[in-house]
Amino acid sequence: MNLHQFFMHFLQENELVRANLINDRSFESIEALVDYKEAEVGGLDVRSPVADLLTMTEVELISHLVDIGSDDHLHHVAYDVSSYPVLIDHQYILEAGDGAGVIHHDIIQNLHAILKESGILPGHPMYIHKDEPLDPEEVRQLDRIYKGPIYWLYDNLTWRTLRATLKRLNVEPDGHQKEDYLRHITSVVTHPKYLEGILLHLGFEEYTLIRENVEKGFNVYEANSRWETAKEVGLLVKVHADYYVMHEAVRQALAEVNFRTVEEKHRRSPQPAGRKRQGGDYNAYAMQLTIKDIGFRIRREIIVPAGINFFELHLIIQKAMGWQRKHDAAFRTGDTTIFETVDQLKGAEQEGRQMAASFTQIDAVFDQFNTLEYVYGDSYRVAVDLQDTANIHRAIPMIRNYEGPAPIENIGGAARLPGILEILENPKHPDYAATYEKVRATNYRERYPITAINHQIEKLFAKSHPLTEFNANGMDI
Repeated sequence: MNLHQFFMHFLQENELVRANLINDRSFESIEALVDYKEAEVGGLDVRSPVADLLTMTEVELISHLVDIGSDDHLHHVAYDVSSYPVLIDHQYILEAGDGAGVIHHDIIQNLHAILKESGILPGHPMYIHKDEPLDPEEVRQLDRIYKGPIYWLYDNLTWRTLRATLKRLNVEPDGHQKEDYLRHITSVVTHPKYLEGILLHLGFEEYTLIRENVEKGFNVYEANSRWETAKEVGLLVKVHADYYVMHEAVRQALAEVNFRTVEEKHRRSPQPAGRKRQGGDYNAYAMQLTIKDIGFRIRREIIVPAGINFFELHLIIQKAMGWQRKHDAAFRTGDTTIFETVDQLKGAEQEGRQMAASFTQIDAVFDQFNTLEYVYGDSYRVAVDLQDTANIHRAIPMIRNYEGPAPIENIGGAARLPGILEILENPKHPDYAATYEKVRATNYRERYPITAINHQIEKLFAKSHPLTEFNANGMDI
């Protein structure tokens, strides 16, 4: 179906009234209106006023449909005035009945061309879809991204990421669609006054480096843990596996910030209780896990990313100890208990504060307590001690050091472990064969396989979403 046939088929007599209002002229017949619309579409250019009137929802629709072909050159969309007011008013989306609308591909192509020419749509992709490192020559491509339309740079972020960023910045958008979030985040990060507050979220070292880079006119940052907070508060956007960028409009707005005021506020900011700062900037915690109730040391030193939940910490402890999640677990400190599962929480007697591990971030608890106890069924108790803060390049937990064997499961608990280990150390012991056969069926290993366990942890945490009790089923954990 060509453009002329499209208008002839879908334009109705009642469309003449709308056409007369929109175009400030009178059309005596559908044929006259069709001739006018056909010439209008053919003459669309950057000077056409419709480009400035389109909503971002309509721009996104055009951007989405331009690469989609169809045999009849038609695209079927919702006939929704709230979503597509300009396209409907200008009679580009026409009614097809039962709440459905239709638009011709020629209209999409012509509108897309003028949107690119006017700069509303980016002239180049706003993300480089490569996992391999960029050559020095290719890095220059990034300037087209950070100087392109800011809306489309932040469109690289997911709806959930945008929502989390705005929530962290205490910004409440009008509406809950991605377009609403994009409109607010791009307004906030280009406003010097708002940026003063955003900079307070950064550690002092990260803030200082950002300030220096702004003054030097730098927009490109290596994608490593140093800039994690700047990314989380919307100052930087990931555009390649190895690079973040700061949009030029953000950098220019930062150049107008009163940095002296920001630094005064930084100096007055209280340090969080129970944490040790490392250079004013960290994204991970160093913890020590120690088995209690035995006469020798079984210890694991672990590094975990900040921001994980207690269900994820539970999985890390299970891996570090070589356990197989055969018993229920919980964390305890003070009057607070954090249960592994919601079912445990529902079935527990109401004593003190009680929380579910999947819904509780470790940061909030370690702000108040340096030491927790991890209880694994009736078998083992583990002291979980926060030792220090750290910086890591990848948000993947790991075991950094260890001492002592894996505490064996299903032997009656910590009190029986020394006796079992004594038997296993003596192949001539009369109970050796039976004991060895039993423990090999659980988690006993003659040597602690730190490399293999770290590999398992890395595989488990190489996800784009948090791990919870609700999405852990079916995973190799």
